[in-house]
Amino acid sequence: MRPSHMSAAVLHSLNAFPEQSVIPVPMPSDSEALIRVEACALNRRDDWIRMGLYPNIELPSVLGSDVSGVVMECGAAPEWIGKRVVLCPSLNWGGNTRHQSSAYQILGMPSQGGLAEYICHPVNQLVEVPKHLSHAQAAAFSLAGLTAWRALMVQGGLTSEHRVLITGAGGGVGSLATRFALSVGSQVWVTSGKVSVIETAIAEGACGGASYMSESWWKELPKGMDLIIDGSGGDGFGRLVSLLGMGGRLVFYGGTNGKWPSISPQHLFFKQAAIIGSTMGSPESFKDMWAHIAAKQLVPTIDSCWPLAKVKAAFGRLLSTERSGKVVIEP
Repeated sequence: MRPSHMSAAVLHSLNAFPEQSVIPVPMPSDSEALIRVEACALNRRDDWIRMGLYPNIELPSVLGSDVSGVVMECGAAPEWIGKRVVLCPSLNWGGNTRHQSSAYQILGMPSQGGLAEYICHPVNQLVEVPKHLSHAQAAAFSLAGLTAWRALMVQGGLTSEHRVLITGAGGGVGSLATRFALSVGSQVWVTSGKVSVIETAIAEGACGGASYMSESWWKELPKGMDLIIDGSGGDGFGRLVSLLGMGGRLVFYGGTNGKWPSISPQHLFFKQAAIIGSTMGSPESFKDMWAHIAAKQLVPTIDSCWPLAKVKAAFGRLLSTERSGKVVIEP
């Protein structure tokens, strides 16, 4: 029997933290399933919303885009009941695979996210959790994994023959992009502000790396990259362009370090190279990603798991320089 109310972490105001509250359990539509949330990983997106640094914020809101749980009700497709599932965080992508529609949203604001005991989600955007993963591990792949997957596979056209550079390999997207690229058999280099991240990547199969804290970090990396994945932008973006090889692609999914101050056109037109934007991914890409995760038995890195009652502390851990891996809430 469905309960009438549930516990949820609700963001009531900006520049504050979500607070544990009691709210009604959502009612699934004919095309939705009711899911009992077992794990919800945090993203920097959640903190940007909390700080008012995200467009079109609606409050109060239940955040959380990376959700794994168990289907409790599903009138349209009862065969899903009892299954362990992950939820595609891309809503209303639309019919064009090249880009999202104008109605596109990301799960977890304005729609109710996974920092709650229950959530409703379209049945056609559910994927079964691979048997080798726990709920926490499955949740850790969702949004960051989809962003990495589209940047690498769809926009970047990654193959096993490629030489790949992934910047910020210690971040959520960067760490999963590194894992995906290695699993394909590509030659991979990374950058990070932490030597330990570079050492871990090399231990897992990367060819090498460089600390972007070094004044001449780009000189420590080989030129002729077929594909570069970046989420920072800023002063170093022009240096990344210079590392591209003939026909190379630089795919960027964010700009946390700001605008690009200078790019030499000669590093692009003569090499017939390209700079390509990428955001999240379609439900089809989400399913492709999970098929790959299952086939390659990939496992993400979990930093820590927290109960819903300690959501404020979990956000603190998300922002900690000591964090290594995903921070997960287990309602």
